[in-house]
Amino acid sequence: MKKIFIFAFSIIYLLSISLGFSYALNKPNTLVVHYFRYDGNYNNYNMWVWQNLPVGLDGIQHNFDPLSVDQYGVSYSIDIETDYADSQRLGIIIKQGGWDGYREPGGDRFIDLDQLEVTNGVAHVYFVQGQIDFGKSQADLENNIPDYRPSILFTAFNAQSEITLSLSHPATSYKVFENSVEIKTGTFSNANLSQKITSLNIDITKKYEVEVSFGASSSKKIVSLQNLYDTEVFEDAFTYEGELGVIYAKNASTFRLWAPVSESVVLNTYQQGHPNYDRLGNESLEDTPLMSYPMTQIENGVWEVTVDGDLASKYYTFSVTNNGVTQEVTDPYSYSTGANGLRSMVVDFEQTNPSNWNFEERPATIKTFTDYIIWELHVRDLTSHSSWNGSAAYRGKFLGIAETGTTYTQNGVTVTTGLDHIEELGVNAVHLLPIFDFGYIDEVEVFKNPNQTNNVFNWGYMPYHYNTLEGSYATNPFDGNVRIYEFKKTVQAFHSKNIRVIMDVVYNHTGESEGSNFHKIVPGYYHRLNAQGGFSNGSGTGNETASERSMVRKLFVDSTIFLAKEYKLSGFRFDLMSLHDIETMNTIREEMNKIDPTIILYGEPWAGGDTLIKGEDAAGMTNTNEWDRTQIRKLDSGVAAFNDLYRNALKGQPDGSEGGFVQGNMNVSKYNDLKAGIKGATDQFTNSPLQNIVYGEAHDNLTLHDKLRSSGVTANEVQHAQVQSNAVVLTSMGIPFLHAGTEFLRSKPKQDGTYEHNSYESPDSVNQLRWDRKITYLNAFEYHKALIHLRKSISAFRLDTIEAINNRFTFIETTQSQTFKALAYHIEGTENEPSVLVMHVGKLSGITGLVLNDGKTYNQVTSRAGTQGLFDTQSGLVTRSGTFQVATSNTSAIFVEVMDAIEASVKEAFIEVAKDAQFDPLSNMNLPVGAKVYATPIQTNLPGFKVVTVSVIDYLGNTTYYYYNIRVSGQSFQTVLGGL
Repeated sequence: MKKIFIFAFSIIYLLSISLGFSYALNKPNTLVVHYFRYDGNYNNYNMWVWQNLPVGLDGIQHNFDPLSVDQYGVSYSIDIETDYADSQRLGIIIKQGGWDGYREPGGDRFIDLDQLEVTNGVAHVYFVQGQIDFGKSQADLENNIPDYRPSILFTAFNAQSEITLSLSHPATSYKVFENSVEIKTGTFSNANLSQKITSLNIDITKKYEVEVSFGASSSKKIVSLQNLYDTEVFEDAFTYEGELGVIYAKNASTFRLWAPVSESVVLNTYQQGHPNYDRLGNESLEDTPLMSYPMTQIENGVWEVTVDGDLASKYYTFSVTNNGVTQEVTDPYSYSTGANGLRSMVVDFEQTNPSNWNFEERPATIKTFTDYIIWELHVRDLTSHSSWNGSAAYRGKFLGIAETGTTYTQNGVTVTTGLDHIEELGVNAVHLLPIFDFGYIDEVEVFKNPNQTNNVFNWGYMPYHYNTLEGSYATNPFDGNVRIYEFKKTVQAFHSKNIRVIMDVVYNHTGESEGSNFHKIVPGYYHRLNAQGGFSNGSGTGNETASERSMVRKLFVDSTIFLAKEYKLSGFRFDLMSLHDIETMNTIREEMNKIDPTIILYGEPWAGGDTLIKGEDAAGMTNTNEWDRTQIRKLDSGVAAFNDLYRNALKGQPDGSEGGFVQGNMNVSKYNDLKAGIKGATDQFTNSPLQNIVYGEAHDNLTLHDKLRSSGVTANEVQHAQVQSNAVVLTSMGIPFLHAGTEFLRSKPKQDGTYEHNSYESPDSVNQLRWDRKITYLNAFEYHKALIHLRKSISAFRLDTIEAINNRFTFIETTQSQTFKALAYHIEGTENEPSVLVMHVGKLSGITGLVLNDGKTYNQVTSRAGTQGLFDTQSGLVTRSGTFQVATSNTSAIFVEVMDAIEASVKEAFIEVAKDAQFDPLSNMNLPVGAKVYATPIQTNLPGFKVVTVSVIDYLGNTTYYYYNIRVSGQSFQTVLGGL
């Protein structure tokens, strides 16, 4: 048989040579892409093409020429040798305009260059409007792939249960089918390309098709239900309030999937989470299920089956049949998966808990949201550079960011790195960029080749499974338990340092559109679709989810509840929050309050493109509400938003050369935006400072250092401008947000000498935190530590109500106020808290002064930003009263009211207390009235010797410790000698 095959192949090869074309024998030098539209309108149409294999690379936009049209529409000749020389497979997206414009259906489509018909080095591919399949050869064209004949472009029911049709050509007649049975026929009364079929009595649980005759040919399509999903009839019939996903118990597990329009659903179970690898990553083939179980439709569109036995660590999928087509999908509620998310996993969470996990609690560091100081981090960035000096096996992993005891030494100077650095800095919360299961990273390849540098980094904003952790961050992605255990260990490590953990969630879109599990299970329901049945693209990534629909809202609410409870997370950052509706966000807030009211919620108050969400419902500014940011006021005050007006006033637009306050490029508009943001943004768009995320940079765009250098700040001045930017942030009314590494001037340089402004898939060499920079900019780091210490110590910087701000916060005119290059404000103290005066002097020359005749003396604790010796939070630099002056530019001078020294003392070095007696550890202390004091609790139910520790905190936040001994009397030991 093998010889026959070789002989036949040889004949084909000789024929191909004689005919001048070949299949798979050589790669084309030129690829001609043809694109046909029925309306003949090709204005502003283009294609985005990128190398997908052997490794993914950035793409190139190729513009079609609308004036060069033939029978196959417009075309574009791609020079493979020049633009994609090493490619084996190309990805392609055909679109109109930018990323927020129309896209052809099919999402990311791929062209395997070795599967094309090549003639004299040239290959052709053919695309037609609205069709997913595309042609690769002359034979495909002869078989109507793609189909250029007259067609139904789109058909759907409208809210009145009428069938609407968009046609490529005038049609004569139609037939309507219900579950393949003809129920209505008729003729069209005109030649319009938009038609409507009325007088139908439909059942939304059934499949409907329409066939249209164009005379010589006909076209048949399934009628979409997309316009019925928002009707009261659909919501009432198919809103399910019970538990979905897998409900695990040791004796049996119940599986539930919401699939209201499906004809059948089957559960498939597997031993392996990947068809080609076992739990340890060894090659092992399992391409058929262990067992398959038909599921039963129970209520409100839910399918269910219960399987006896302990299924912990077994894998599963669903085979879902819609419109006669069966597709195997993972569970939208997947709590874990195997490598690359191909199969869901049944999880016994008790078996994933590290020691003492059930006793783990969120650090008791937060009373109000303005207590948070957030530090934004990507998992890989903390440990990927050689200077981290931790365990090689944990680089880029959850366990890497959990590792302690790491340092870096250079020229005799040693600094902490990794987790110990975060603790030393003093922030109390770390925001992790997406750690859910996302696309574009091959977890198998990362595991097999841990030292590779290509295609191992991605920010992670293309979600596949919202409840599943990313496998590339685990030491073993093949066993879905490992990532859970290792992440819990990470949360424990952060909690042990009094650092809370916040998760970046991306519910606003899915990583794929047509190819997503959500669309395969309930076509069109989870996403907003336009009138032509295409995906609305408010995210700029190809689609947007429809959170206003009951079962989409339920998924997102259920997800946050699960993540907060199971992983003891302290908050969620919502990507493109404006694509969510207000009711969904407020519902999530309500549910978090039930778990722990200090769990923080915040998000981006914008979208990534034009959206279809109703403007009045959007949780932020969108094209549908004329970019009205006051939508934030409709949210619960426990839902915050990034203040981009403040950011842009502080440093200018995040990319480019425009400057802001710290560069001395100011005007009245920027000045007012900055002042409003410093005061809590209640004059702009918030209900209180609890909704005001103040920041100067984030993972998007240029880092702060790179922005400053790109906008004219010199190398000698950049650390002063950098530290001042964050000094403004850390002394503003709101919730301060810092980008990881900003404290040592993080940079993302490219090889050409410029800076990377969008490093979402750049290599580690661009994104990693370099700990040698901490030594280079050690003064800046120490200054950041001091600023964070002051914010944590002085409550005046953390006012959390509009009433407190109005009563205590006042802007003060300076001698430079008219130039908009300096500003100052005073925050009145309380009986036990000092007043504070802050002067931010931007880039200018000359002396900046002000007068404050409040009869108080102030201790200046900071001066020129980033300069050694010009900050002192222990005893201050100098005292001032009445007149205050700053003589240098880019200087943030903080003055704290001098308060009486706290004279505390221990009354008795040793005292004795009776067993079970009531005892107050502070009763043995001499303390001034109003002092901030903390003492270790003493249990008197057990006799013995104990040490009491008392900490006394002064007005600058400095702590003095006092100790004394106590003996709880009673029988301490019982000794029995002899026999009975």
